[in-house]
Amino acid sequence: MKIGLTLGSGGARGLAHILILEAFDELGVKPSVISGCSIGAIIGGMYAAGISAKELKELVDEIVFQKNSKFWEIHKKSDWGKMLDFLDPSILKSGGIIKGEKFINFIGEQIKIKTFRELKIPLKVVATDYWAKKQVVLKKGNLLESIRASYSIPGLFAPVKLKKHLLIDGGMVNPLPFDLIKNEVDFTIAIDVTTPKAKFEEEIPPAYELLFSAYQIMQISLINEKLKLSRPNILLKTNIKNIRVGDFMKAPLIYEQAKPCKERLKRKLDKLLNN
Repeated sequence: MKIGLTLGSGGARGLAHILILEAFDELGVKPSVISGCSIGAIIGGMYAAGISAKELKELVDEIVFQKNSKFWEIHKKSDWGKMLDFLDPSILKSGGIIKGEKFINFIGEQIKIKTFRELKIPLKVVATDYWAKKQVVLKKGNLLESIRASYSIPGLFAPVKLKKHLLIDGGMVNPLPFDLIKNEVDFTIAIDVTTPKAKFEEEIPPAYELLFSAYQIMQISLINEKLKLSRPNILLKTNIKNIRVGDFMKAPLIYEQAKPCKERLKRKLDKLLNN
């Protein structure tokens, strides 16, 4: 049976995808193809390159929690500051305040491959063509630039030029791209890590939080409309709460909240494979 796996966008909540991949590893099952968007493209790309869920967790720990790194010192002052070790401020004319090259170079050092052809599992990555105002599916050629394009949040990361395309975050058009692989497999599993409904608060959130939350609201609307037309065989919502887009340092809390979703998937996969 060919199983297709889709890993959706959602910022730091996307670390929950690692728990999903743990379920596959523990059952000794590999997806036949992976589609991903934004954080889902990052984690899906690294897994498709042969990095296990356990190794992905270790990399997150290395990036976020290594106490002798500059990351740790910055974190004492600011949640967002911990990300600065991988940020390379860009001049305004580049289209974003961060180029994103340091982080994608780090990914390249880990996976040690450069093209889609070298992947162990076929991968499809979603980005948005800024000029054409439509989805672009990246599945061949430069792997790292394709992943970078998929997570290039407008205004934060500089857009990526690939051939005649100017590419930005794929979450603008298809935050849960299970449709890209549905006709290629027998069974499709999609993981939705968008934010659940939040509790009412008296205080107005800061500007950056409003901006990213508005982006998440748009993604949720896109997913809901898409599900009216087509659905994956298994749709799992992680329902990660109290985690902002950039809260990567809360990885342990994200993993803990994702455990029930992981166990549900293991039960469903085990039942599917043994029928």
